[in-house]
Amino acid sequence: MEITFGPFFTCFIVTFFLTVYLHMIMHHTSVFHKRTIEFSLIGILIILIRMSAPLNFPFTYSFHSYQILPRIMDFTTENIGTSQLRIDTLIFAVWFGGAFVLLVQLLIQYIRLHHALSALYVKSENVSACLYEVSQKCPDKPIRIALVPYPISPAITGLLHPTLILPDAANFSDTELEYICRHEMQHYEEHHLWFALLMEIVCRIHWWNPLVQHLKKEFTLFLELSNDFFLIHSDPKFNVTDYAELIIKTARNVQSAKLAEPNRMMHFAISDTSVLNTRIHFVLNNQVNTSHLRHLQGLLCRVLIFTMVIFSIFCVLEPNFQELYPVTDGAVELRKDNAYIIDHGDNQYTIYYEGQFFGDIDHIPKELNKLPLYKEGEPIYENN
Repeated sequence: MEITFGPFFTCFIVTFFLTVYLHMIMHHTSVFHKRTIEFSLIGILIILIRMSAPLNFPFTYSFHSYQILPRIMDFTTENIGTSQLRIDTLIFAVWFGGAFVLLVQLLIQYIRLHHALSALYVKSENVSACLYEVSQKCPDKPIRIALVPYPISPAITGLLHPTLILPDAANFSDTELEYICRHEMQHYEEHHLWFALLMEIVCRIHWWNPLVQHLKKEFTLFLELSNDFFLIHSDPKFNVTDYAELIIKTARNVQSAKLAEPNRMMHFAISDTSVLNTRIHFVLNNQVNTSHLRHLQGLLCRVLIFTMVIFSIFCVLEPNFQELYPVTDGAVELRKDNAYIIDHGDNQYTIYYEGQFFGDIDHIPKELNKLPLYKEGEPIYENN
């Protein structure tokens, strides 16, 4: 196995189409397609994880491009100056080096966040009876409460020991506190914090990809909408209008404070205008799939998404250089005295011409059978 741009191209193309589709069903429809959106997000996450390992595994099947990809990728096979470092090696080094730094930064941010919250925990007797009663309804563990002396959005954090974070000076009624607590507790019970952490890790790995940053926003919106719809449909007496006003009120407080919103927790409301508008639209309409036709459409979409995910895992688009250099005037001629082939195993070969990289192939055509063939790591004896 070797690092190659093949899985990168395949996953990027599939992710692009799935992200466009996800945006369409989240922002251009009045119905909340929960299962289809959830399936799309999970599929995209799987593809991005596959993209994080740009390797051709033994079980992958290669579709070769003889014109477009070789012309795009030809420059990456060049050495940088007079060094032996190739451009593609430098690209991957910058990618993974940046990802490593950002992942370490994420770990440090988590540690600092929980260290800061440890000084803000309040005892049960120091909170309102309503807040204490609602926060203790979590079936797994009691939720600790931290009061922050800033006008932040209510939030929840903690993968194993959940902490409900509330602004100390906020003037919430008992009903509003109940809405907030139930919403945030649902994040913990549905393991949304784990999914959010996975999404954050993927974003750090693909720090250069604007599609992933957009996907993160859509992912957060989906988690919030899932909780909104759970609350709305779990209580026949739920007041949708009051709940929507609470979301807007919280977002305005956050926006007026102009404080940074930490991304290591699930916020009740954020000040992003497009996210806020979409969320309020769905909350006030609170429509879900009910017709058999839409259920069938959703099922077909999920089958298509599943097919695309399988294709991304088991199939790759690879540039093939074997037909780029025909023997014509001004072109090179590969002979046993000026060229040789390195066998990497798994039907992966590299041609070298006069000691320099020439191209990658997946089989040795008969016209190249006379070239010297070496196993990877074997000493090379060039003819002068």
